[in-house]
Amino acid sequence: MRRERAVLANTIPFNLKTLQQIEDRGYKYVQVKGFTTDRHYDYVEPQFLVLFPMKELPTDQDQKDIYEPVKSEMLQQWAREESYGMPIVIAKVA
Repeated sequence: MRRERAVLANTIPFNLKTLQQIEDRGYKYVQVKGFTTDRHYDYVEPQFLVLFPMKELPTDQDQKDIYEPVKSEMLQQWAREESYGMPIVIAKVA
């Protein structure tokens, strides 16, 4: 429970306003990670999704993961639907 609180303490709610804010700040992609009830990042049965804003995609093969463009229709749909099926949050960026 402590790790979950720590993760959530460093996030903001995901909605159309926050999606527009990260786009306005120059972020072009988000890395999509699932956070499980076992309190770790995984894509199998996540409790909620955490989106990590990124200005560029990594070029290192070891950093390949699931990324979505900020302007994608899927992110727009997730931001519009508050009850997407699981909570979605955005990691705070400096």
